[in-house]
Amino acid sequence: MDRRDTPVNDVKIALISATPLAIAPAAAAVSAAIPNSTVWNLLDDRLLADLKQQGEMTEPLAARMDILIESALAGGADGVLLTCSQYGVRADHRDPAIDGVGVFSADGPLFEKTVSLAPANVLLVASLDSAAADSTVRLRAVFAAAGTTTNIHSVVVPAASEPLATPELAAHLAAAIAEVSEAYDVVVLAQYSLAPAAEALRENTTVPVLDGPSVAAARLRDVIDGSPR
Repeated sequence: MDRRDTPVNDVKIALISATPLAIAPAAAAVSAAIPNSTVWNLLDDRLLADLKQQGEMTEPLAARMDILIESALAGGADGVLLTCSQYGVRADHRDPAIDGVGVFSADGPLFEKTVSLAPANVLLVASLDSAAADSTVRLRAVFAAAGTTTNIHSVVVPAASEPLATPELAAHLAAAIAEVSEAYDVVVLAQYSLAPAAEALRENTTVPVLDGPSVAAARLRDVIDGSPR
């Protein structure tokens, strides 16, 4: 069957992950945004550990992510989402005209949404120092590309790097956010593993709380709905 003949709700979304912790939040967001979609998980759970060991994105590491993307496309994915922010740059190197489907980085849509809110101050929440540093640099670059500037303050919550039940995760993040003295207009959760706490955090703050999975899933839905099928 040609991909264009596929019923609008009968689509396959490939999630490419570097940690199992990112899978459930991404899958839940895709299922909510695109009902009756099929989620296909591709996981290389050594990508983050090897990146930390290497200290930078080496060509072999980049190639491993590229191979996973190619596998997803060859397998008929109607959309591809990289759930790891630190490998998201590999999505930015794709050519949509060649791929034929949307291939999105974990936080590309998230950062675009953040910029669209035109906040003067952003609170970026992460569970790892490396994720906070990486996301801050890339978010600042997106603001610069849009011709605007903002203050980005990051807070790292080490306890959130471990597998936790959603209430416990939300409690750790809420406690860390409550200790922030700097002003902020939006809270951005820098990692997919933090997304399960997003709804609870929204209920206890007056500013928007953005998480990567829900924003990216909505973007995938819009691209799929708007493409010839």
